[in-house]
Amino acid sequence: MSVTKKILSGVAFAAAMALGVASAHAQGAEFDGTNFSCLQYTSANADNSSTKAQSGLAKLWVAGYLSGYYKAQGKLDVTGDAASGDKLNSDLASKCKEFPSATIWALSAKLSESERKLPVKQETLDVGTYTCAMHADAKAGSAADMMKSELADLWAFAFIQGFKNFTDKEMVINMENKPMLTGAVTRNCGKMRDKTFLDLTAMVAQAVKLGGQ
Repeated sequence: MSVTKKILSGVAFAAAMALGVASAHAQGAEFDGTNFSCLQYTSANADNSSTKAQSGLAKLWVAGYLSGYYKAQGKLDVTGDAASGDKLNSDLASKCKEFPSATIWALSAKLSESERKLPVKQETLDVGTYTCAMHADAKAGSAADMMKSELADLWAFAFIQGFKNFTDKEMVINMENKPMLTGAVTRNCGKMRDKTFLDLTAMVAQAVKLGGQ
């Protein structure tokens, strides 16, 4: 699998953009889908792997990416049927074995070529019930709550990557931009607590201007 990358070293927001960006510290749930390979995923996904947690982060990243891509396409369809999650994980595993040198980002782009229903429960995140109020409160909560919010941040970053790839297949958002983008989500979640985290992330993905857009 060969995919050309266009790396963005900075993020530029429109001057009149209503969704402001707050500065943010680096998150703890770090996972870079543009550098994590399918070979690493296959190894991490093994039953006795010492890096098993990385496979869970990869699955969350892929689900976030596809949610963003399909949302931009106007075809996001989430379901409570667990079979949809099993199908996604099965396709991820088989495609990664087929293309071991591909990155999780490139593999996600490949998976996005086929329409599919996505599970409402995406690893640790239930996109149907997780609200902005829950996310904002988790940021100031216990260590477990904060970790849950950081995993949601990871999902949101992947969502924005997928959303932008619908119109620009080669765009890769550098990890250095993650605090800025997830900070925008968190800040606006604090202002619009009644919104679902999914809908707010989609608003930020739509509003943010990257590179030469």
